[in-house]
Amino acid sequence: MTDSSELLASLFPGDDEAASLARATDWAATPLGPPESWGPELCAAIRTVLPSKVPMLLWWGEDLVQVYNDAYRPFLGSKHPGAMGQPGAECWPEIWAEVGPMARKVVESGVANYEQSLLLFLERHGFTEETYWTFSYSPVWSADGAVLGVFVATSDVTAPRIESRRLQTVRELAVLSSAEPAATLAGKVTAALEGNRYTVPFAAVYLPDADRGALVRTADYGLGPANSTLPASIALDGHHPVAKVATSRSGGFHIWDPDELNAEPGPLGPTRPTGGHILPLGDPTRSLEGVVVLGLNPYRPIDDAYLTFVTLLGRQVSALLAEARMGEVERARTTALTALDASKTAFFANVSHEFGTPLTVAFAAVRELRESGLSDEQAQHVDAIARASTRLNRLVEALLDFARAEAGQLVPEPEPVDLAELTTDVLGMFRSAIESAGLALHAEVDDVGLVVTDRETWVKVVGNLVSNAYKFTESGAIRVSLRRIDETVELAVADTGRGIAPEQVDKVFARFHQVVQQPARGVAGTGIGLALVRDLVETQAGRVSLESRLGEGTTVTVTMPVVRHAEGALPPRRAELATGAEGLLPDADVVALPAGSVAAEDAPRLLLVEDHADVRAYLSRLLAADGWSVVAVADAAAAMRTTEAPDIVLCDVMLPGPSGLDLVRMLRADRAWAHVPVVLLTARTGTAEVAEGLAAGADDYVRKPFEPVELAARLRSHLELARGRSEVAVQDAQRAANLESALESNRVIGMAIGVLMSSHRVTSARAFELLRVRSNQTNRKLREVAEEVVLSGELSTP
Repeated sequence: MTDSSELLASLFPGDDEAASLARATDWAATPLGPPESWGPELCAAIRTVLPSKVPMLLWWGEDLVQVYNDAYRPFLGSKHPGAMGQPGAECWPEIWAEVGPMARKVVESGVANYEQSLLLFLERHGFTEETYWTFSYSPVWSADGAVLGVFVATSDVTAPRIESRRLQTVRELAVLSSAEPAATLAGKVTAALEGNRYTVPFAAVYLPDADRGALVRTADYGLGPANSTLPASIALDGHHPVAKVATSRSGGFHIWDPDELNAEPGPLGPTRPTGGHILPLGDPTRSLEGVVVLGLNPYRPIDDAYLTFVTLLGRQVSALLAEARMGEVERARTTALTALDASKTAFFANVSHEFGTPLTVAFAAVRELRESGLSDEQAQHVDAIARASTRLNRLVEALLDFARAEAGQLVPEPEPVDLAELTTDVLGMFRSAIESAGLALHAEVDDVGLVVTDRETWVKVVGNLVSNAYKFTESGAIRVSLRRIDETVELAVADTGRGIAPEQVDKVFARFHQVVQQPARGVAGTGIGLALVRDLVETQAGRVSLESRLGEGTTVTVTMPVVRHAEGALPPRRAELATGAEGLLPDADVVALPAGSVAAEDAPRLLLVEDHADVRAYLSRLLAADGWSVVAVADAAAAMRTTEAPDIVLCDVMLPGPSGLDLVRMLRADRAWAHVPVVLLTARTGTAEVAEGLAAGADDYVRKPFEPVELAARLRSHLELARGRSEVAVQDAQRAANLESALESNRVIGMAIGVLMSSHRVTSARAFELLRVRSNQTNRKLREVAEEVVLSGELSTP
């Protein structure tokens, strides 16, 4: 027999810690006995296990005595060095109830087993530790077919399993939207964390309450009712650990008494958490966004990986709340601006009504005076009144369009339009005035076919441009061309006028900007015309450009995309072109029919509701002369007291007390009146106002000032259609878009850096370098690579 030391050297060669320990072990004191008594199978098995670089353990004999190599040694923790030569049941008492039967079954059946990611709670570092293992138990046979021992080949898969769970939590926070109030977002943050209580068994988010000078526990989970440990409110100037973190803006760990903390056990086992990582939220150089308390898993060590994970969570929550606060500020600003725009638009609409009613009276008076046989001098004065009224009416319309443009309410109403015919009609309105001024009007209007556009917009665009050219051209000509260029229609208005100084060219489309020089004819404008043209064109995805040379003239070009009308003839026009905008409106409680006119017994009955006495009287006379039996009242209350339903109702929108819209709603709710056509009359001309009136149940909407012939025709048309009347409801569905925003690039890249720091165990600088290199390799943006890392948890192979 060889010397014992020589035998040990041959069985346990090498100078690693496990081999040295095995040679120094008193094997005679173990169930295996002295090495000299070991059989060839045991010696062969030891010679297989000890040199291997794969973590391996050998269980031998009835007591499953342990022999392990140096690669296996770190798995033992504090159980080393006592585990060498120790029976398995003595070495692993905390898990023997699970692994012991597995080993016995292999010995008894001779069939190897395999376990993957098995959860085992070990006691090897002074606490109960959550670990995961992938291993196989293989039988070691004797020459006569008996199982003498068990080979254990094992891998500790705890780190990847834990990291995968942590990265899942990071990803769930990454997809949260910050476009919500901070309190709502805090609840969503804790809900995302609660989905992984294995990693974060409890959490609490405290948000600042500036009025109270305190932090308020806004969202939490895994905790009992608020108490002195984590109370509902914490004074910022107090000594509570959460307050100290808030004021110092520096996070840290804190350990509480488990009974005081009153945290619920996590899903891993009955041990209640006692520790938490308290982190300030927000940029340290800016205002505090809050404080988050992240509970620590009592079954895991607080190592560098755990620190990286909770720090990353804190940064994500900080970024979310900072973005939420900025979003709240922006939403409040947007709401205020929207309210201001709405108020401004309402103001202009109300002003237009106040102007529209007296203008109607003025136009009516002009018309009646012209028919009364005036002298030439008197006729000139009346014409001056008509011109001034017309100009005022046009200014009111321009102001309304300007207000709607600023409020984003210029909504086109597209329809198939013969642009060549419409452009020619508009030019016809100006030809007489232009030629009377000694100017030539040259029109080169090509047939561009039916184009889907807003008729009224096109009339205003052409009219404004030609009007400007007329005002600023002393001699020469105005040239207007319309032509098709590929998929666009181009309108050009050129003049031989004074031109615009170079420093003024870039300013002419600004609202209320006026050129320095006085016009050649007429009065100076308001600075709205060209700005309105630009706004009207841009609502239909078009563009406007201007070229000018001082002393030579100006050319304004409008380019609109072509949207062709599919088939069918051009529909009838909605309304005639506004020529001079002469219109009317009136009122009187007792109607005196014009001399010589008597309402027939079978005359259709019309209820007129108008608060302005002059307008009421004028309309009563006009309609009675047209063959209506008119009952005129001043307000909605008087209208509702009418005992017999008329054939039609003509009502002003703006009335003292309940408005005309309110009256329409009341009439539609009354079964006896529900079938009666209602025509609204107002100077409010916006699309939204028209939609509001029709949605209330009105059948038509006539704008002040109006043409008497048009009003009479509309009333007769609705009377004829009354028996087959269908309810019209047009609703205005414009709402401001939610400032929804995606995660900012810097936050996505920051999260990706955190993921790489955790998974690759590298510094932040190295993590960023990995992202940059992958971005260059794949020729993609850095943000795209970062988003992929956040979603997948890894850096893909290029």
